[in-house]
Amino acid sequence: MKKLLVLIVMVTTVLTACGQKDNGGATPNNTQGGSSNTPKTEEKAKLTVGTSADFAPYEFHKTIDGKDTIVGFDIEIAKEIAKDANAELVIEDMDFDSLLMALDTGKLDFVISGMNPKPERREVVDFSDLYYHGEHSVLVKKDAVEQFNSLDDLKGKKIGVQKGSIQEELGQGVENAELTSLTKLPELVMELKTGRVDAVIVDKPVADQYAAKQDDIAVAPGVKFDLSEDETGYAIAVKKGNQELLDKINATIKRLTENGDVNRFVVEANEMVE
Repeated sequence: MKKLLVLIVMVTTVLTACGQKDNGGATPNNTQGGSSNTPKTEEKAKLTVGTSADFAPYEFHKTIDGKDTIVGFDIEIAKEIAKDANAELVIEDMDFDSLLMALDTGKLDFVISGMNPKPERREVVDFSDLYYHGEHSVLVKKDAVEQFNSLDDLKGKKIGVQKGSIQEELGQGVENAELTSLTKLPELVMELKTGRVDAVIVDKPVADQYAAKQDDIAVAPGVKFDLSEDETGYAIAVKKGNQELLDKINATIKRLTENGDVNRFVVEANEMVE
């Protein structure tokens, strides 16, 4: 009897071991790696754009339905880029002179902020095709507009410019000028209105908006700048070597310029400026 019991136990042990080997040592309800047969919902890709939202009508803040919102024709272009890439657009508002550094460190995917693709910038980032051509103007106090009839009239004057912009370089080229470089354009306009600067160099559409909305400042029509295409054209920056994103951006720019959407965005953005 004892021998029979021992034999039964031995047979049972062998059969159990064989069953475990066939199952890979796993219980029937377990799945390897904890995976499930239910497919995961794929998250939509995100594209983060950097901008300096104080540059109406390019990019600026506006209260819509009680919520502070960044709008402007640059933003509309960014939305189209994200849509074409089937991605969710995330907008980061920061100082203009910090945008390219944030792009280089990977905080941003691209930058659109009324930026000129100057040679020195091309050394550190890649630029898209030009999406818009602008000009540069000079804002002065309305009662002093007759004193500014040419570039020579800026010599020796106190001039306000946005830090890190092409306008800052233009100001640096004015003989004996005393520059005030600030990050925000509204601060520069306040400097002008309070008499701490004599003039502010700014992009023409932006200058036109300020002059139209404020009674005590005006555009000096006689002051003209002779600039290259890179200094009047605007492009979108991406990190060096990101050719895939650059190609997508250029495809969107081509579509928007050919069908007239960029010009429509400019008109609509101008109408939104308060």
